[in-house]
Amino acid sequence: SNTRWRFRVLAHDKNLNTGSAEAFAVSQKELMVTPNMPRFLRHGDRTSISTKISNLSSETINGTVTLEFFDPVTDEVIKDKGVENQSQPFSLAKDVSSDAAWTFDVPSDIDIIGVRIVARSDAFSDGEQHALPVLPNRMMVMESLRLDVNGNETKEFSMDQLVHKTSGSAEEYRLTLEFASNPAWYAVQALPVLSNPQSDNAVSWFASYYAYTLGYHISQAYPNVARMIDVWKKQGGDADTFLSNLEKNEELKNVLLEETPWVLEAKNESEQKQKLSLLFDLNRSTMLTNAAIDKLKDLQASQGGWSWFKGFRPDVTITHYILYGFDQLKKLEAGTITDGIRAMQAKAVSYIDSEALSRFEELKKGNRDWRKIQTIPVYDLEYLYVRSAYPQYPVSDALTQMTDFYTSVLEKNWTRYGLYERAIIAQIMHRKGNASVVNDILRSYREHATTDVEQGMFWANNRSRVFMSQSAVSVHTFIMEAFQLGGAKPSEMDGMKRWLLKQKQTQQWESTHATMDAVYALLNAGNDWFSSDAGTAATVVLGGEVVEPDSKEAGTGYFKKVWNRSEIRPEMGQAKVIHQGNQPAWGALYRQYFEELDKIVTTDASLDVEKRLFTEQTDASGTKLVEVNESRPLKIGDKVVVRLTVRTDRDIEFVHLKDMRGAFLEPVEQISGVRWQGATIYYQATKDASTNFYFDHLSRGVYVLEYAAYVTRTGDYSNGIATIQCLYAPEFTAHTAGMRVRVEK
Repeated sequence: SNTRWRFRVLAHDKNLNTGSAEAFAVSQKELMVTPNMPRFLRHGDRTSISTKISNLSSETINGTVTLEFFDPVTDEVIKDKGVENQSQPFSLAKDVSSDAAWTFDVPSDIDIIGVRIVARSDAFSDGEQHALPVLPNRMMVMESLRLDVNGNETKEFSMDQLVHKTSGSAEEYRLTLEFASNPAWYAVQALPVLSNPQSDNAVSWFASYYAYTLGYHISQAYPNVARMIDVWKKQGGDADTFLSNLEKNEELKNVLLEETPWVLEAKNESEQKQKLSLLFDLNRSTMLTNAAIDKLKDLQASQGGWSWFKGFRPDVTITHYILYGFDQLKKLEAGTITDGIRAMQAKAVSYIDSEALSRFEELKKGNRDWRKIQTIPVYDLEYLYVRSAYPQYPVSDALTQMTDFYTSVLEKNWTRYGLYERAIIAQIMHRKGNASVVNDILRSYREHATTDVEQGMFWANNRSRVFMSQSAVSVHTFIMEAFQLGGAKPSEMDGMKRWLLKQKQTQQWESTHATMDAVYALLNAGNDWFSSDAGTAATVVLGGEVVEPDSKEAGTGYFKKVWNRSEIRPEMGQAKVIHQGNQPAWGALYRQYFEELDKIVTTDASLDVEKRLFTEQTDASGTKLVEVNESRPLKIGDKVVVRLTVRTDRDIEFVHLKDMRGAFLEPVEQISGVRWQGATIYYQATKDASTNFYFDHLSRGVYVLEYAAYVTRTGDYSNGIATIQCLYAPEFTAHTAGMRVRVEK
């Protein structure tokens, strides 16, 4: 090939006099071929390969250029592959180049093929050869049917594409059933286990204190929880119990965990589950809670507030957070309030009182019409909430005036606040005996709630915030607490608990405080979901036959059953679940089969993906996108925009989207890395036959992703499908239909 070398030199002396020189050298042959090879070939495609032929000599060259196939292993020439005009003549004047191209059908009886292009004349010759992978036109497709039931419910499900199988080319591979009759125990498996915090700050030390205090309380108040964790520990040989959801069911996922950015997250979650019994170790718990209290005393400033790190100024938000946490533990009757803790609380309450009064005075000085304000800042709202939990500490006349004024503002204007703030206001009003406002707030919650058979009762606009509501899970537990104080119906509490549990199905809870709150809400609110015998609570029927699992996991009642191709019958797509427990249950039926790319039909589910191709066209009005279809073929050089539209009806984490590309496309972006489109952040990895997207988190909504590629060769191609899957819950998966694309000259 042609190589250009560049030589540069810089010289200087002691007086900083400088000089430089530059020279070039070119290595080349008189006759050269420069092939345009595809990244891969695919069975069933009609494709083309072209090459540039260059005359770099000082005279005219006449000759022939030939394309031939060979076996890369034996180097033997492969004949009779239907190449048109295998040898083509050329005549090139000095410093002139021309092109040659060959069209052929990709053979279906080989997996790799060598392609050799040679140009010969009487005096010169040049050639290049490459080994190209030949990909099959069939792929394994996975489709899932989620089996979600409520307590004491019998429900039927149908996987229609298996029951009404119409494709003669589809070949069954495997059918997998997994089911958990009491998935509420998965939330218990998420309980965080903390050793000494790696970061020496007040928030981390209080999180450690909170986790161990509440964890130990759960073990005492709910002995069946501690008993079940002990059973899991003794089942240690059964690795699945303590595996991260990212590591489970590798055979049901479209990508290996090792190929994703989430290997470390999976390892961390597995280690956390394996150490779960440490949370209920009395000696360890006592030692770590005492150490945490000593650290909190050390980090408390002389003014009474806590700073983030020692030496920083005390911070109101952090002090609110810690006082709130102490109050939560008190309401749950968890832990002992020692004299040392009382002394810390008294100093902290004095600090937040002083800061609140200072802000109130600033408000009055800076705003003549301060009596007419209709909202108060969130940190003042949080102050009222936290301060009302500590009535044992004296309140000055100035504080009484301030709190009465703020309370009157909230009574009249609570509708101006969001979900989180309304939950706080409801609890403030409950403590002040104002049942009318509490009932009005709960009525508003009910009017704006979404009630779904599968997902329970939730609020679609619930989004993560700061301070005590660091996640949507925390906001939800605040609302649940407001409902409990206002006298909620058991069905409402169970509906809200169901939403919490469904969040655990598709997400890894990373917030220590949110996880502890959620677990306790599942344990403490509504009906008891942890007393049912998971071993007998649910029966699954497939194709009219009761499924008899070999074994079930303690607590969750989880089991998995697999049928291979000869055992699979169309009627097995008809499922029936008979559930006798109080708690919800869920599972999934997975069908894996081989099908030709062009015959794959799209699926539609809670997680969905749509794929469309457009070409960029420019006219007098500017650049516009025109959709590619059978009546509008592509041409070499066209810029194609691939648009992938993702829809999800719930928050999900660890999502992999794979878009297969036809052999005629060369992506514009070759380098993998982090990308942004709109407010969506993801990792994009370009491979020879596909473009892959990895999302840490996708909130409920619609996402549009685009990437560009150029058309490089003529022919008729399969463009493959796009597949999307939540690796944390592989039953959430979908794919597009197959499509063919024609490219003309």
